[in-house]
Amino acid sequence: MKRASIALTGFVIAAWLLSACSGGGGPAIEATRAWLQALSDLKFDGVMNLTCSDAKTRDAIEQALTPFTDMEPTLKSVNGLFDYTNLKFEEKSNDGKTAIVHLSGSMTLKALGQVVQQEYNEDLRVVNESNVWKVCGNPLK
Repeated sequence: MKRASIALTGFVIAAWLLSACSGGGGPAIEATRAWLQALSDLKFDGVMNLTCSDAKTRDAIEQALTPFTDMEPTLKSVNGLFDYTNLKFEEKSNDGKTAIVHLSGSMTLKALGQVVQQEYNEDLRVVNESNVWKVCGNPLK
């Protein structure tokens, strides 16, 4: 049960990363936001549509999402329990084919009787596939 609680907490934190950001930014940042929005809306098909074609990345994300497909009502019940005002997105590089989007800052989650402060300092690779920017890193790890 404790493992499920930790996994749920990690998933929910990742799912709400998008909400920490204001609008604007380049196409790689917008793709990252769209990916995270699909995740926070529990639109797992949308997440996979915005995930790059790299098999290793797709397999890792599909594996991370699998336990949560039956937990939609529980996940929706924790809506509004986040303080994510200190999370930021920054495009560190972009050559038109590959970009690095840096997530930084902190977020607090109050759910399942726990308070978790999560710090982020992570780079995500975002790639341009047929003129569509897609996340090619795993923010769920």
